[in-house]
Amino acid sequence: MPFKATSQESIFRRGNALTLKMVIILLLSLTLFVIDHRQHKSHQLRVWIENAMLPVHHLIDFPRIFSLWVLEGVRSQDSLQEENASLRSKNLLLQHKLQKQEAIESENSRLRKLLNASFIFGTVQKDDKVRLAEIIAVDLDAFNQEVVLNKGSRDGAYVGQPLMDATGVMGQIIRITPHSSTALLLSSPRHSIPVQSRRNGLRTLAMGTGHPNRLSLRFVPSGSDLILGDTLITSGLGGRFPYGYPVGTVHSINAEEGAQFSEITLTPTSLLERSREVLLVWPDSITDPLQ
Repeated sequence: MPFKATSQESIFRRGNALTLKMVIILLLSLTLFVIDHRQHKSHQLRVWIENAMLPVHHLIDFPRIFSLWVLEGVRSQDSLQEENASLRSKNLLLQHKLQKQEAIESENSRLRKLLNASFIFGTVQKDDKVRLAEIIAVDLDAFNQEVVLNKGSRDGAYVGQPLMDATGVMGQIIRITPHSSTALLLSSPRHSIPVQSRRNGLRTLAMGTGHPNRLSLRFVPSGSDLILGDTLITSGLGGRFPYGYPVGTVHSINAEEGAQFSEITLTPTSLLERSREVLLVWPDSITDPLQ
């Protein structure tokens, strides 16, 4: 029993001591609060403590800031890649539209020239009828020099029909189907056309050479009155090509001494390698069956 009494007294003593300490700490805290509120004595102390703890705060916050920086960098890179891909796509579309616009403008220019061809060639063809056709295939090897057109017998085309572009005669149709036709160009070695000089009326025959930019005049006597730059037009002989359409201009004259004939080359006035839209011609003596 004495042992139990002693233990209870010890517990009561420790409890009284803790209570007293708490009261003292509480009073001291209240006193400091009142003094700080009235005289602001602890402001400088707080500033010192905050400055001292600032590196610790940065160190503690560093993992969060670093993770945000990494995530932002990844998002920025993905955003830049998406933006770059979008800009490339828009640029490609704009380039495509620009190319198509240029092609349309070029085609419109060619069509205007074709529609005005009768004015370019003069009034001698005012009674001839023409119709627009498009080249859909080409065979420009040295021997053939042929093109395929999107007009055929159902459109009134016929074998032997003259073919021209906005600047001159191109050739004539040699084969035909209901929906297409094949034309032989002036430049083919298999093609010949009666021509005459616009300046002096000298008549001769222009032959293809296999080269798209060269024709050859045959049977021109040495000493003939042809000069460089003379224009050769269709003579109308043979009845296939109507009179007056430009064929070529004199490019070179080689008249050897003692030779009976001169070697003369022409440059075709038509754009044999470049024309895409052409005109089919119905001479005045031939009626267009679709008219």
